[in-house]
Parts: sequence; structure tokens; C-alpha cells
Amino acid sequence: MDTIPYRLLNTPEPLPVKEDAEGRPIHVGRGKLPVAGIEDHWFINNEWRRIKAVSRMYYAVVWKNGMRMVIYKDLISNLWYRQTMGKTYTD
Repeated sequence: MDTIPYRLLNTPEPLPVKEDAEGRPIHVGRGKLPVAGIEDHWFINNEWRRIKAVSRMYYAVVWKNGMRMVIYKDLISNLWYRQTMGKTYTD
């Protein structure tokens, strides 16, 4: 029987991040890329109906080369993640 690939959308990936004194990202990733700017940020804490609570601070960051990425800090675990576009898997 053939397997059909399926895609997990927006699967977060753990990401090392160095923060400034206010908790904003200043270096991102293993190569410690310096953040040139934060284009936007927002807070999510509206999943109170879930069994596992969700509380996150999102940042849309940009580097000097123009590359952009959405990252977030899980405010419960204090860990950082990169929001991805998804991965394809097969059974």
C-alpha cells in the first residue's frame, strides 16, 4: 500500500535566542545572527479553554540582509521557537 504524505503546518522549531534586558530578541539561532530590527510584536494568551495553557510573545524580526522570520517565546516554559511553514511526512 502506498503511503500518502501529510503536512504539519506551522510546526514550531526550538531556537536559541539571546535577549536584551527587556526580554526582546537580539541574537537568534546557533550562528547568533544579530537582529537588525523588530517589525512587529504581539502577545497571545487566549487559549484558556485548552487543557494545556498557551501564553506566547511573538516577534517578527528582520536581519540586515533583509531576511525575515517570526519567532516566539513560550512564556510558560521560557523557551524560544521559530514558527515554520510546515514539513512533509509520510507514514
